[in-house]
Amino acid sequence: MRIGFVGPGLMGAGMIRNLAAAGHEVSVYARTPAKAEDLPAVPAPSIADAVDGRDLMCSCVTDSDDVRRVVRAALEAPSPPPVIVELSTIAPAVARELAGECAARGVAYLDCPVSGGPPGAEAGTLAIMCGGDADAHAAAAPALDAMGDPARRTHCGPVGAGLVAKLVNNQLVAVISAATAEAFGMGQRAGVDPEVLRRVVLASSGASWQLEFLFPRVLAGDHRPGFRVRDLRKDLGHARDLAGREQPLADVAGALFADVDGALDYGAVARRFMELPPGR
Repeated sequence: MRIGFVGPGLMGAGMIRNLAAAGHEVSVYARTPAKAEDLPAVPAPSIADAVDGRDLMCSCVTDSDDVRRVVRAALEAPSPPPVIVELSTIAPAVARELAGECAARGVAYLDCPVSGGPPGAEAGTLAIMCGGDADAHAAAAPALDAMGDPARRTHCGPVGAGLVAKLVNNQLVAVISAATAEAFGMGQRAGVDPEVLRRVVLASSGASWQLEFLFPRVLAGDHRPGFRVRDLRKDLGHARDLAGREQPLADVAGALFADVDGALDYGAVARRFMELPPGR
């Protein structure tokens, strides 16, 4: 496939490498051109140039307003791609709004947020939650297969459904990671080595993805960004808006992340509760 890609950042760079490794021809637009250096993709001077005449567009940017700008710029191309795959996590209502604008140009819009962080993007093992037309999903499948694990990809329903699923996931990420840090802090202060606690809990009913994959870095004091705190806070805001009501556990978790450095990985919330090595 000929794919135009917008947003070669922490996540997008790995996605582009896997698209190219699968034989797809990729053109890329980067607001910061240095981010596209050394990628197996042809740089383009604008979004419209990156996507004009392509079979598919993929976008991985930050939030709703960024996605609006990207999609509207893509629709201004002389020949916009027939399918837009939006990999960003944004408000479901914005995805539905943009899907309507795309349909007016004869373009199908898929919301396809991902889970797995930069390691999953590099390895091509991302979980992908898709919302949108089933035929468009089938048309995008070769690209989605390259970026994620097909066994971990779910077509969740119409446009917006993929984002609803992603916000459910990320609300749980916030609550579970904060609760794990709080409990481990209790155990640490009571005299048990956190590494021992991790082994015990992984073999017991309190085990979680966070404990298995995030906490080895947390316990080493490594908070280099994968999923940044500022992005988790953004997603919790979208989840709160989606709920339209009090979310007692998520609201408490959100407050715990409120004063954590937004540029750090979200595991840095553990410093509120635990004694950890100096951060990196």
